[in-house]
Amino acid sequence: MIGSADPTTNREEVPEIPVHAVADRPSVDLMNRDLARVQALVREALSRRSHPLLPLAIRVADRVSRAWLIRQGNPYLHEIKEAAALLGRPGAYFLNVCYEWACSTSVAPDPAGQGVRMIRVLDWGLAGIGRHVVIARQDTPVGTFYNPTWPGFAGVVTGMAPGRFAAAINQAPRVPVLGVAGLDDGIVRLRMLGARGRVPATHLLRRVFETAPDYRSAVAQLSDDGADLAMPALFSLAGTGRKEGCVIEAFRRRRRVHPISAETADAVGVANQWLSSDLEGRARDHSRTTQRALGAEANNRERRRVICAAQEGAFRGAVDLPEPALNSHTVMVMAANPRTGEMTVEALDPVPGRILPRVVARRSLRHSRRKS
Repeated sequence: MIGSADPTTNREEVPEIPVHAVADRPSVDLMNRDLARVQALVREALSRRSHPLLPLAIRVADRVSRAWLIRQGNPYLHEIKEAAALLGRPGAYFLNVCYEWACSTSVAPDPAGQGVRMIRVLDWGLAGIGRHVVIARQDTPVGTFYNPTWPGFAGVVTGMAPGRFAAAINQAPRVPVLGVAGLDDGIVRLRMLGARGRVPATHLLRRVFETAPDYRSAVAQLSDDGADLAMPALFSLAGTGRKEGCVIEAFRRRRRVHPISAETADAVGVANQWLSSDLEGRARDHSRTTQRALGAEANNRERRRVICAAQEGAFRGAVDLPEPALNSHTVMVMAANPRTGEMTVEALDPVPGRILPRVVARRSLRHSRRKS
């Protein structure tokens, strides 16, 4: 590898992201490996660097989040309770229902010739979390899956199940209520807290990875209107066949499936805006770049264009991502092909005095049947 002063480069020597085998309580297993690291992660993520009021509000937010999970009868509540006990400070419940990220994701036939490739950029405004990324390897009755994640986080935001599928979640557009962004977000969350029978999108995706034997089953589970989502979400999926790829729009119990097709030029991509023109929502954009601000709608269109264009040839990671797909909030870049079992994950963290983050750790793997 060749060193470089470019803060976004993935060519310089950086540490490998660790891969850990986990059992049926993956978030707790990861915490038990290095509890001091987890405590440092939470301390940074919940500091004033993330939001000036977060340290003051976290105790209340944690209690409210715990009560909500109990009221929903959440299937992973026992695991989150154990994580909270290990952490020994407020934050575990809140971080497990926190849903404040922007993303850019695309799916297309792999130009290398086999299967379908997913390219995924995860943007999250919590301070200093990139350096704490790990990859959990979980074996289930339907197969193994790899989950680039953080210790203590029970859900799945991004993952790959070799021989089955890869999937990722993007935050959906802001739900309009009064037309004022801050008020709308508050009203939507209050409505969510008062409801019952809701499931977080990250927990639904984890269940899919744990139970779906193939791409078709994963699409069926995520497009099933029997699951009432706590917050709107955009799911992207890549299978093993050349046409197995789609984006699923999910709003409460409503679902729309957009597959890769001739109409999408053999690629389908999404940022934080609906693909369906008749669904209500306001585009999200909280990050910064070195370029002139585009406005939320234009920013989403450009991020979608960029992430789809990245599918046209070899993809080396963050170094191949132009702004605004790469931005001040980017904490992870992933490329995965479930047919070949190959996945590359890069973790990114802020650079003092700069807007764009840099790659601080990286891992490329190819799945084998032998356990890690």
